[in-house]
Amino acid sequence: MVGKKSPDYQLSCSGLAVFDPNYPYGLTKNELLDRCIRAARFENVRDDKQPLFMRVGDVLENPILEEACLRLGLKNPQLDIDEPLIHKTLPLAGSPDGIATATEGDEPPLVVKTDLTENIFTPSNEEVRLIGDGILEAKTTRDYGDDDLPDWRGKFQAQGLMECAGLDWCAVVVLYASTDLRVYVYERDPEFSSWLEEIATDFDERIKTRNYFEPENSLDANIIWSESVDKIVELPDDIQTKVQDIQAAKRIIENAKQIIDDSETAIKVQMQESDHAMVGDYQIKWGSRRYKAKPEVTKVIPATEARVVRNKTLTIKEIQNDDID
Repeated sequence: MVGKKSPDYQLSCSGLAVFDPNYPYGLTKNELLDRCIRAARFENVRDDKQPLFMRVGDVLENPILEEACLRLGLKNPQLDIDEPLIHKTLPLAGSPDGIATATEGDEPPLVVKTDLTENIFTPSNEEVRLIGDGILEAKTTRDYGDDDLPDWRGKFQAQGLMECAGLDWCAVVVLYASTDLRVYVYERDPEFSSWLEEIATDFDERIKTRNYFEPENSLDANIIWSESVDKIVELPDDIQTKVQDIQAAKRIIENAKQIIDDSETAIKVQMQESDHAMVGDYQIKWGSRRYKAKPEVTKVIPATEARVVRNKTLTIKEIQNDDID
């Protein structure tokens, strides 16, 4: 059980997940790139406070991997690796959750195939022949299990770690919904190796030149153009449609908020002091929140350095009488 040991100023194996177009957790390639660029400027980009769900994942990591080793018949699990794996030729590193042994010396390969009774899965249900040491990667999630592992849920990461370590197989172990533990076994993939070389090389060049990717969303644009300058730019005529879309969407949101407020008011008038109500197929709760008295506390706000942060939202004003702010 080990935290991230690889350097923050370059691409890590865990960061490969954002290159999966289906990555669901909001982090974009530009956010990852910006983090590396700032780290290269000697900024501290790590959050010292670990989210609770990640702490729980760390606590469960070793038992998860130990169980996987039992199911696969692996030996000598190393689960406290405190040094990162550094790729020999690419600007890439990673921190493995574990390394285990399938065979030693002249032992025949350990043959693994899909076994639904043990929740072991291989690509296309084909046999995977494990020789020597391999990478172990553990994940925990509230989601329900699937026979196919998405690339972003540890698969890209483990494959990257194989490339860094020069090992030929990996096992990604996922604990779904607290009790459904599944083991996904993969061999080293030459096509992934070629893709990784292109991705890592390009990413490293972008760090050096501060060349961001095309923005994927509005917040990405804030990262790319982080500070404004005092000038007016003429936009293409077709952008006016985008402005009108924003204004129309805002009106829809305001109308929806008013409908909700009017409806809640009517319900509260009927409920009055009652904290529960029933109507048709619905149960409604309108409770109270009680706060304990607290003594006055003088808060000391630590000093911060001056900085510039680009506003997250646009301010749009319809032009009247040819006035421009």
